[in-house]
Amino acid sequence: MSDTKQQWEPSGLERFSHLEDKIFRTVEEFKTVRKDNETLRAENARLKEQMEELRMSEAEARQNMENFQKEREELRERVEKTLTLLATLEAR
Repeated sequence: MSDTKQQWEPSGLERFSHLEDKIFRTVEEFKTVRKDNETLRAENARLKEQMEELRMSEAEARQNMENFQKEREELRERVEKTLTLLATLEAR
């Protein structure tokens, strides 16, 4: 009966080999996770840079919009003054 029990149990070398395989797979997975992490960090940095560029672009666009609105208002006032002057000339 003890002979049968020994046949079912893996030997010390087989258990060590099995453990070695598990360690190897774990190390490989760790390398993959580390590489993925580095890739994600690089992508995150790139996206942060793009966000900052977009913020700057948005601020510039807002400033341009404010300038255009001021110019438009000034032009509208000038046109109104000109039309008022023309109306007074026609009335004479």
